[in-house]
Amino acid sequence: MNSEDMSDWGLPPRTNYPYDAPSAIELIQAVEECISEEIMPSSVGATKWKLRIAANALKIAVREIEGETSHKNALHTILSDLEAIDMPDLSEKIKAGEFDDRLEMLQKKLLLIVTMKLEVVNPNYFESIQNP
Repeated sequence: MNSEDMSDWGLPPRTNYPYDAPSAIELIQAVEECISEEIMPSSVGATKWKLRIAANALKIAVREIEGETSHKNALHTILSDLEAIDMPDLSEKIKAGEFDDRLEMLQKKLLLIVTMKLEVVNPNYFESIQNP
């Protein structure tokens, strides 16, 4: 008699403990796919436009979840380099002129923050500016 448990062989691998499959990302992707591939093609006008917005919002949510840890770590490093506690603190320091003698360095750090945000909300942006 074979003692190997085959009861879950048809399921995706369970990698998001303590939760079962599908993961939050997989659920969001399934809804986005349903909207984009099944519902939107047969829709027209304002409904189609709203569905496109919903599908794009779901894609953004997936990218936020996927990049959350690395982006938080990168932002923490940037804020630490700028001796700021958080984004509001950084804003206050900029307004107070604390970086007026280091504008080039500030610009590079702010560009890193903007780049992270663009990678989430519009990853095709960088392709569009390189290939107009």
